[in-house]
Amino acid sequence: MQFKSVKKSLALASLVCLAVSGSVFAAPAAPTDLQAPTLSTTTEGMTLIWERPSSTKDVIAYNVYMDGKLVQRTDEDFSSQAKCEIKDFYVKSPKAQAVTNHIYRVHGLQPGTKHVFTVRALDKKGDESVDSNTLSVSTLKAGSSVVNITKYGAIGDGKTVNTAAIQKAIRECPAGGTVVIPAGVYKSGALWLKSDMTLEIQKGATLLASEVADAYPYHYKLYPYLSDERYYGFINAKPGQDGKQLQNIRIVGEGTIDGNGWKKDANGDYLYREKGKNKDGTLKKNHVLNIGILAANQVRSLEENQKLSEDKAYPRRTSLILLQGVDHVYLTGLTLRNPANHTFIAQHCNDVVVENAQFRTYNCNNGDGIEFGHGSGLKVMDSVFDTGDDCVNFAAGQGSLGAKDHPTEKIWIFNNSFHHGHGAVVMGSHTAAYIQKLLAEDNVMEGTDIGLRMKTNPVNGGGARDITFRNNAARNMLQNFFIATTAYSDPNAAADFPKAEKTGSFYNILVQDCTVEKTGKAAIEIEGRDDAMHHDITFRNVTITDGQPWKITNAKNINFENVKQASAKDKKDVKKDTKKTDKKAAK
Repeated sequence: MQFKSVKKSLALASLVCLAVSGSVFAAPAAPTDLQAPTLSTTTEGMTLIWERPSSTKDVIAYNVYMDGKLVQRTDEDFSSQAKCEIKDFYVKSPKAQAVTNHIYRVHGLQPGTKHVFTVRALDKKGDESVDSNTLSVSTLKAGSSVVNITKYGAIGDGKTVNTAAIQKAIRECPAGGTVVIPAGVYKSGALWLKSDMTLEIQKGATLLASEVADAYPYHYKLYPYLSDERYYGFINAKPGQDGKQLQNIRIVGEGTIDGNGWKKDANGDYLYREKGKNKDGTLKKNHVLNIGILAANQVRSLEENQKLSEDKAYPRRTSLILLQGVDHVYLTGLTLRNPANHTFIAQHCNDVVVENAQFRTYNCNNGDGIEFGHGSGLKVMDSVFDTGDDCVNFAAGQGSLGAKDHPTEKIWIFNNSFHHGHGAVVMGSHTAAYIQKLLAEDNVMEGTDIGLRMKTNPVNGGGARDITFRNNAARNMLQNFFIATTAYSDPNAAADFPKAEKTGSFYNILVQDCTVEKTGKAAIEIEGRDDAMHHDITFRNVTITDGQPWKITNAKNINFENVKQASAKDKKDVKKDTKKTDKKAAK
């Protein structure tokens, strides 16, 4: 996995030396851990990913070999929206930290055939590394069942409610089979997936959420210890009465899942940003009833039937995809948009892969891209995020009861393009059981509020630790490049729960090999407390251009190694190579 020691890569780098014209130089280190993510293999191909060498200063691309023949140089692969956006990022910022693409999708193979793959790093001089590990993969055999929802009476006219027809197709889909949603607009209420199945939304197809409030059951709880019941999602999966984890669920295709959450203006833009908030960021009274669709209908229903006030009803809206207790999840190719609440939630799920997806939820309130909590093993790669809240967010429960749950851990985020969003990679504010062992690398960010965002408050407890954020390039951050704060509060999402026994903190954090071009607020902000200082945070080889002055309070062992902050006006580098300890005054 990507969290193992870098000693193997360093050893390979020292062994691979070539003599040319009497001089000796080191070839690039080899990539490691070449793998095909769980459930990515199909009858005609698979996805390959690998770990970059520990140092990629001179690496510009990777060569992918299949059965001994070169099939792709990765810097010439623009097969996804994320890859195209990453390329475009460097047109405006050619001197930004370079990122390398370490994912490749293999297509066009025959069913039931075996192939052998290796990958080599390629440097600026045109020299290759030795091979990565060898990976042998067989495509799936043909013959798995395909269940088309139209055979069960589904009509794609955008008006007919197809809940019963689609659910029947899912129920009758045999193990290993695929439920297909063909071209058209298919409206539906809540749907329930099961183990060992694929839901495929094909090109030209839209799965559209019904705007009717009671088309979604109202018994889901964010955490078992909280009293606030919520509406279930549009697409759901959860264990049955036996409590056993579900497994092997694929949600794939080139189509769209639309949550039908909010109204749009004449230009097709959602109205939330323009009409939903006051200048101080709080929500306007009755805003959801004025500009919501499904969001409005669910809040109105809770006000009328559950006698809840709007502020209590508002957080309980339906999310687009809600998976609970599933091992092995694969989501790829889809566009996800306009959720009434969050977009993709995975709770107590393990081995979740999100690849080549587009999260288009900007101006949808609480439209987080991904929320991953109390699970192990999330990979997010080659995707685009333009969201109405955090892009990729990690949660680990609240207070003393949340601390008893499983930590959220073993996360790998790479080769993504981030745009609007409160944060690109975000931990908290629910941090009780700890968010840990996270690696985010080779991503670009433009116009995001914050790059690496860590937030909690005294009553949540826990925190985040063992976080690596490296080889990323950021431009036009609306707020910070990096923030770690214990003073986070959200008056729009308050909840009652037993307080943590100890205030949470963030520690063992490495930010390395990053560039930042302009921030609206402090480029680096660390805000702890006397009783819970954030600590052991290292910034190494980071260049900040036109970033606002840093703020560091109540922190210790904050290290700056070759950190440069340059004014956009004079372009003069000011090297920061100091160690901040127990800082209580803002820098």
